[in-house]
Amino acid sequence: MALWESLDDTQKAEELTLTQAQREELERRLAEHEAAPETAVPWEEVRRRLKSGD
Repeated sequence: MALWESLDDTQKAEELTLTQAQREELERRLAEHEAAPETAVPWEEVRRRLKSGD
């Protein structure tokens, strides 16, 4: 059994609850992305850069 599956519904809800700071950071990042979606980097590119040390 996976760790996540061992949690009951209350524990899962607690783990998924964001702090106000986390919520604000997500909103900031979403607004930044919506303002300039062309700046997004596909996961494949991120992975390639990490592997190559760029």
